[in-house]
Amino acid sequence: MRCREHGSGTVHVVTACLVLATLALVAVQLAGLLALKHRVTAAADLAALAASQAVESGAEGCAAASRVADANRATLSRCRLVGSVATVEVDATSERVLGRRWSVTRTARAAPADFEAPRDRGP
Repeated sequence: MRCREHGSGTVHVVTACLVLATLALVAVQLAGLLALKHRVTAAADLAALAASQAVESGAEGCAAASRVADANRATLSRCRLVGSVATVEVDATSERVLGRRWSVTRTARAAPADFEAPRDRGP
């Protein structure tokens, strides 16, 4: 008598391995997106600090912010200076992940350590 299910265990193991490999690939790609998010956040923070510090030292703040964003593989899309207070917007786009490109944008603000914001005068 011959067993009709001979070799079926191999099919199940191969299927399970393919499912696990697919899940691992998706996890790696999602981790890449998370890393992009953190990199753009850091680039925005550093660009705002660079702009504020540059203005304090008499240099062009937005140019400094752009250099720092570029060094962090991001693009400075907006830079606003009010005195020594810098507000920047930085963005970057991922490689193809899950079939498309993803864009991440972050905004950051920085001011000198001795900066005092105007107090809100109530009624």
